[in-house]
Amino acid sequence: MKRILLVDDEKDTAAVFQTALTGAGYEVFVAPDGKTATDLIAKEHFDGILLDQMLPDAHGNEILKGIKANEATKNIPVAMLTNFGDDEMIKEALNTGAQDYILKYQVSTDDLIVKVKTLVGQ
Repeated sequence: MKRILLVDDEKDTAAVFQTALTGAGYEVFVAPDGKTATDLIAKEHFDGILLDQMLPDAHGNEILKGIKANEATKNIPVAMLTNFGDDEMIKEALNTGAQDYILKYQVSTDDLIVKVKTLVGQ
C-alpha cells in the first residue's frame, strides 16, 4: 500500500481528501502544519506528499525546498495542493521540484485520486 502525506491545516478539506484517498487504497497521514510534516517526513517513509502552500507555521515552498535538499527525501514526489494559484508561487514550486500544482477549489476527489495515481502509482 502506497503511503501519502497530506499536509493541510484545513481540517474539513483534509478529512475529505484523506477519506477519498484511503478509499482508493492509499495509506494517508495528515499533518496540520509544517513542523508536524517535517517531523513525519524525517521519521516515516512516504511514497508521495501533497503539500499546502499556506500553513500556520510555514510556507509550502519552503518545506518543499527542505524536502528536495535532503538526500534521504529528495526523490519523494511532491504535488502542491492549495488554494493559492499565484503565478510566481506556482513557478517557484515547479522549479523547486514539485511534480504538480493542484488547486483545491478546482479539483474533485476523483480528479485528485487520478493525480495521486500519476504521482505515485497505485
